[in-house]
Amino acid sequence: MIYYAKSSQKDDAQETVKKHLQAVGSLAQIYGKTFEAEIPAGLCGLFHDFGKYSSAFQKVLQGTQSGIDHAISSAAFLYTFRKKVFRPMIEAVAAHHSHLISQEDMAGILDTILQTEGPVTTSGGKQAALCGVKAYQEAAEAFRSDFPDFRIPKSKAISPQNSFTSPEDDMLYTRMLFSCLVDADYTASSHTPPEEGPPLDISTALKNLYNHCEALRKNSGADPMLNQFRTQLFERCGQAGEQNGGLFTLTAPTGTGKTLALLHFALRHCQYTGKRRIIVVLPFLSLIEQSAHVYRKIIPQVMEDHSQSKLPEELREHAARWDQPFLITTSVRFFEALFSDHPADCRKLHNVANSVILFDEAQSLPVSLLTPTLKTMEVLCARYGCSVVFSTATQPDYTGLREISWPAAELLPEHRNFYKALRRTSARWNIDTMTPLEVIAEKMAQNQNVCAIVNLRAHARKLYRALAERCPEEELFLLSTDLCPAHRTEVIQTIHRRQKERLPCRVVSTQCIEAGVDLDFQQLYRALAPLEAIIQAAGRCNRNGTAACGEIFIFVPEEERLYPDSHYENGATVVRTMQMQQAIDLNDPDCIRRYYRQLFGAFRGDSKSQTLERAIAERDFPVVSQTYRLIQQGGIQVLVPYEGQKALYQKVRAQALETGLTKALLRTAAPLTVTCYDRELAERVCEPLYFAGAGRLENRESPYYAVLSGQEDCYNSKMGFCPPAEQSLQNLFW
Repeated sequence: MIYYAKSSQKDDAQETVKKHLQAVGSLAQIYGKTFEAEIPAGLCGLFHDFGKYSSAFQKVLQGTQSGIDHAISSAAFLYTFRKKVFRPMIEAVAAHHSHLISQEDMAGILDTILQTEGPVTTSGGKQAALCGVKAYQEAAEAFRSDFPDFRIPKSKAISPQNSFTSPEDDMLYTRMLFSCLVDADYTASSHTPPEEGPPLDISTALKNLYNHCEALRKNSGADPMLNQFRTQLFERCGQAGEQNGGLFTLTAPTGTGKTLALLHFALRHCQYTGKRRIIVVLPFLSLIEQSAHVYRKIIPQVMEDHSQSKLPEELREHAARWDQPFLITTSVRFFEALFSDHPADCRKLHNVANSVILFDEAQSLPVSLLTPTLKTMEVLCARYGCSVVFSTATQPDYTGLREISWPAAELLPEHRNFYKALRRTSARWNIDTMTPLEVIAEKMAQNQNVCAIVNLRAHARKLYRALAERCPEEELFLLSTDLCPAHRTEVIQTIHRRQKERLPCRVVSTQCIEAGVDLDFQQLYRALAPLEAIIQAAGRCNRNGTAACGEIFIFVPEEERLYPDSHYENGATVVRTMQMQQAIDLNDPDCIRRYYRQLFGAFRGDSKSQTLERAIAERDFPVVSQTYRLIQQGGIQVLVPYEGQKALYQKVRAQALETGLTKALLRTAAPLTVTCYDRELAERVCEPLYFAGAGRLENRESPYYAVLSGQEDCYNSKMGFCPPAEQSLQNLFW
């Protein structure tokens, strides 16, 4: 009997199970070779569709049967071998069309499939393709007929070279094999595999980088001493690149050129160690846009992978695989993939091996996720040949976390000299009493180049309105996530231009301005916040060192609600306590270290961290995937009529209402969306959008998409999404 793996093609060709297993096994073996797992990865590919050696699956291809699960039957066959050694392969094979489940959680159904002669219904409601001893004997004979020379490798050849150091290490190994299998299966099944791009031309990239930096130095209007330190940092990072791989930190004040210095390290490090790929991980889309613009001047083949990347069809497969030599992605995509249980998320993981990973603004990781994240970063370096750099002006002291040793080497050991010499600001603290936002507005009105950063969007709107009563509108700007990304980008460009032309510029912002936004204010007001947020905000004050000293005023708004969440409040509380005990110096790395030790020492875990810790200990892949989330879930994505791209808005709105949403349409709409966490407000002013072919949403707790419903005045050119509070409740759409 000839067993087929796929349905007939247009040319009547039909791929056999043998041919498909050969193709997937060979590709998976190649992918696994990067981290010395070519044998187990190849075995995953060779056995992933073993369940197709069954009459049940052949009937599926003939159209006479449906609801057959071949993957679980394939895993059950591997389960008959050495269970402990084959565990990661069993888990990967069982999940290649669904999601990862531990062998321990599958043991019952695997035993039932192997021992029961009759039909067995799996947890997904399908019927196992193979059941019972007789069926497996027949399938094994068919396999031996196709692969007569195959012999099961010895355990030593299958097992990882080093024993697992933690549950995170154990689970990541399964995900890496899963990645090799899924990518090989998807690629082989496409019959038109994407062509690998050319390797990174390091010599040309370094030449372009040096020319670019020379041009920046010649045209810089920054303080000469600041430029000297930027040059020193750049050269120091280049020198540090010529050492063996591992875990690194880069600690340097804001405005010292870490973006280009990190690239210098990465290029020299690839040149020295032979690493094959550079991955830049950034927490915010605004940073990605800014960094990609810089990097493309040096390396043309920069690939972006994020929710707003608009890639042509021929490049989307590369983005899904992360197989290009230079990649920029978000913290969400990078870190959540490392803890995911889904094939599409994990597909790219094997291409992370043997890479240089640059994580900028490292302080942005939430404390509830730090311990498993840092352990996984150590594993990437120790087992998968990566070099990882955590870069920030406010470097956390991770040794304050339990179970973390953090053996990172600092790329700039002399960073204390930088902070001392580049003291560009002085801080004034007024946190003993609360200050009305109207008072802050009055003070801002007296300065022509000033910014206030507050913790909540509601505070930003209130402060902006108070300032608008005192100053001309053309001199005022609001920056928050109430503005869609396209709108924020235009506002930042306008502010930058006005500052360059020395025109009056008063800005009210939330935290979205703090990381990497190249703006320079003479005076800055900052609502009390975690220390890293205050220092990042200070990086927008006297950024280029052109004034003798910039002034930063830290205050507590006279408002009922002060912080977005409990973690943010905890950080602010530590700052308040430290300032009461001893004056905080924003330019002292030792002060930053003391802050993090107190912050981490006071953290006893929350429900999220406890759930995640327990799920990792139990190797519960689905719960780990569901719990490991970097950003708040459940927001309502609202399509807004930003005037700067009105034509695009009208096109997307019409298509969404007429034919329904698609993933491609959501990518197109991303620059015109804002997130609303107030469900009642969204229900008053919006109408829901549905995916093509889907009906009305039944689960009211699920995130959804919406568009302003005939109330486009709820979005304006200065304040973005700001529906009036007195909107009628009559047009609820639920």
